[in-house]
Amino acid sequence: MQKSKIEKVYVLGSGTLAYECSLYAKEQGADVLLLEMAVKQSVGLEKKAEKAGIPYEHLERSVVYDRLCAEEKEILLVSAINEFIIPKRVLDKPNITAVNLHQALLPRHPGRNAESWAIFEQEEKSGITWHFMRAEVDKGDIILQKEIVIDDEMTAYKLFQQQIALAKEGFCEIFQPLMEGTAKGTPQPVITDRVFHKSTQIPNEGYLDLSWDGRKISAFLRAMDYSVLKVLGSPKLILDGKTYQWAKYQICSGNTTEKPVEFQGNEIHIYKNGFEIILKKYKLQEEM
Repeated sequence: MQKSKIEKVYVLGSGTLAYECSLYAKEQGADVLLLEMAVKQSVGLEKKAEKAGIPYEHLERSVVYDRLCAEEKEILLVSAINEFIIPKRVLDKPNITAVNLHQALLPRHPGRNAESWAIFEQEEKSGITWHFMRAEVDKGDIILQKEIVIDDEMTAYKLFQQQIALAKEGFCEIFQPLMEGTAKGTPQPVITDRVFHKSTQIPNEGYLDLSWDGRKISAFLRAMDYSVLKVLGSPKLILDGKTYQWAKYQICSGNTTEKPVEFQGNEIHIYKNGFEIILKKYKLQEEM
């Protein structure tokens, strides 16, 4: 085994992946620090880190960036579902090797909530990308990718959960080469339809469009579905000038009828192209 080039590992993030990457680095004998920069501190993450013996700090972004810029050691900086953009002054430091986990198969779907966009655009697969970081967000050379098939029952929440599991697996594969300084990256392919998704952007602005076919309506509902997390808020439907929201939905097979939309009790039934979409416990928006 080659001697490690890296002297200290900084893991930036606030969730499961950041903890798992920190734990793995610690188990491999690395000097690791888990740094959380989220506006709201995760007490659960701090307790898990303390129990595992992982040094943990919750700091303001500016403090973290100043500390990294002041570091003279060889640093591995791991961005593991970190919601903030690392500034150029940090990434340009020659003693810092910075890698990021992105929840898509780059160059597809750079930016935020990539798992949702992959489902909404009815793609057959998604996955994860570990890549070197550079000033242009999500444009760094690819170190490793892993694929996930998107089936007709995949929601944004389910896809994200699978991505986190694959990301941990991928991190374990690339960790030693990163520590030794031997990890190689491949430039991202150039695609003409590359679209960067901002955190404020939501598929179709969050509105179900009745002109869509059944498969597209299904994709929209599943793309908006982050379970109780409500990352993108609640989807809406405008019908006869009224805006509806609902508590649950169900997607099943059904026959196309002369009346494609029906109200049945406290449910809205949409029939399209062999699909029956049931919006359950609906309310007018002003009643929500």
